[in-house]
Amino acid sequence: MGRFFRCIALNLSRRVALFSVIATVATVTPSLLYAGNGTVSAGSDSVLSVSGTAFVLALLGVMAAMGIVILVFSGRIRAANRKLKDRNKQIEEINSQLKKTNKNLSLEKENIAREFSYSEMFYKSLIHSADDGISFFDRDGNLKFANLAYYSIIGMTREQYNAIGNDYLLHPEDTEYEKMRTEALIEKGFFEYELRLKHKDGHFITLSTKSVTVKNDNGDVIGALTISRDITALKKVHEELVKANMDAEASNRLKSSFLANISHEIRTPLNSVVGFANLLLANDITDEVKEEYIEHINHNSEKLLQIIGDIIDLSRLESSQIEITYEEASVNNIVNEVVEDARKTIRRNEKPIVVTVMNMLEENGDLVFTDRVWLKRVLNHLMDNAVKFTLEGSVRLSYSRENDNLVFRVKDTGIGINKENLDHIFEEFRQEIDGHHRPFEGLGVGLTLAREVVQRMGGKIFVQSEKGVGSEFSFSIPYRPAGGSTRLRSKLETAGIESRESSINWSNRTCLLVDDNKDVLLYLTRTLADTRIKTLSARSGPEAIEIVKKTPGIDLVLLDMQMPEMNGIEATRQIRNIRKDIPIIAQTAFIFEDDKDIILEAGCDACLIKPIRKDHLLTVMSSFLKSV
Repeated sequence: MGRFFRCIALNLSRRVALFSVIATVATVTPSLLYAGNGTVSAGSDSVLSVSGTAFVLALLGVMAAMGIVILVFSGRIRAANRKLKDRNKQIEEINSQLKKTNKNLSLEKENIAREFSYSEMFYKSLIHSADDGISFFDRDGNLKFANLAYYSIIGMTREQYNAIGNDYLLHPEDTEYEKMRTEALIEKGFFEYELRLKHKDGHFITLSTKSVTVKNDNGDVIGALTISRDITALKKVHEELVKANMDAEASNRLKSSFLANISHEIRTPLNSVVGFANLLLANDITDEVKEEYIEHINHNSEKLLQIIGDIIDLSRLESSQIEITYEEASVNNIVNEVVEDARKTIRRNEKPIVVTVMNMLEENGDLVFTDRVWLKRVLNHLMDNAVKFTLEGSVRLSYSRENDNLVFRVKDTGIGINKENLDHIFEEFRQEIDGHHRPFEGLGVGLTLAREVVQRMGGKIFVQSEKGVGSEFSFSIPYRPAGGSTRLRSKLETAGIESRESSINWSNRTCLLVDDNKDVLLYLTRTLADTRIKTLSARSGPEAIEIVKKTPGIDLVLLDMQMPEMNGIEATRQIRNIRKDIPIIAQTAFIFEDDKDIILEAGCDACLIKPIRKDHLLTVMSSFLKSV
């Protein structure tokens, strides 16, 4: 703007100078003309006089006009100069404001730069303090930035990561990750994926990743921002929960199948017991037929007891309520008893099966320390299983000493087991063929019991099988040899028991029978009738206490633990207040060791588990009557 005003002033100056020159010429010219001629002639004088005068007048007019013009332009120039001064003043003011504004802008710029620096530091701190990994990859897949958590997740430093590269860390099944992410980001602008990366330690970790596109100011995609979270532990927990849920569902199905099957397994022998018992009531049957019916009743009763016993024993084993009790025993005797039971089963089912025994023990090697009862139970289960699933052919039981182990093998020519079922054959309620159409009886707990007992005895159990060819079950337990005098000592002890029972004058003894079930009382009375012992009966705890008070000559009390009015525990305590020396033998359906301990702590001398067999009852009673 200043340049504009300077041009106007220059033009005005030039015009004033021009008018000054013209005015000077107009003033000087008449004088020069007059001086040049000197005199003027008469004739021409008048002409010259007129012409000169006119010329002078014209020149004066021009000069006057020029003077006016000069005056006019001089006024304009003065006005322009005033405006120019005003404009210059405005320009100065504007320049001053501009300087002030520039200063303010400089200060604002510094503040913005400072705030930006603070903001950048804040966001960097925020990003690096995040628990999740944050990374930025350019369009070519190159890592440009990653926070501390990202490197911590994979257990590497930035330098170590850059030296290896992301492709090397990818799981073999995730090699298409980069391609899938790029396609998804182009199409949708985001991508989610569970990525597996190799940790520095060598194992793979699982990351939950979420990626979004990053654009510049022009809207062009320059890369992708990815947030990664380590979900390895969470994934493992989830997988374990899924597996546990599947196992629970499978277990529920098996238990449902078991509950559906137990009705059949219990009702079938129970039907035989009830049916043959009703047939015995007929008057027109011979003694031979009666014996046959009684044999069927006895067999099926034993079968019922075995089924119930297996279920109870399995529960006891799982709750650690069964202890392995070691005693001196003959392996040969145990095997012979097991084989005889198996042959009875074969004869009863009329199967064309041959049972053989192979003893590979040394001559003096059959006497060992073991739990005779549980060892026989294991062998019985394996032999029963072999006989059950063998339609024809053979079953062989062999046993030997191998290093420090006693090894048993049961081999059959049965239907065999599918390979996919071998890993589950020892699980509860399992059979090779399951469901409502099973051609083979059983609850599917025998092999489970066998495995649990063998493991409790410090051994291992194995199975080999081929479908349609047969199976071989084997187990090993530690070999604990007994002394050479064991056989003789065992015979002497047996003879001692027999002589002890025969030496007792039962007719001089009195036994109090206490049970709220009249059928049980009748059974016990009839069982003891052959001994000629005097029996007294009570149907409740209070009644038994009154009898003890009034009858000082009672030698032994056989007391039920489960009675409605007063249970056996309380009855025992009150009897002990009356008679501290009287032997009390408990009879109970409770089967857990904790229950037995409670009974003994209450004051009972022994505990019999129902159902009570005659021989066992007499043996226990004789041991106490001998000492009375």
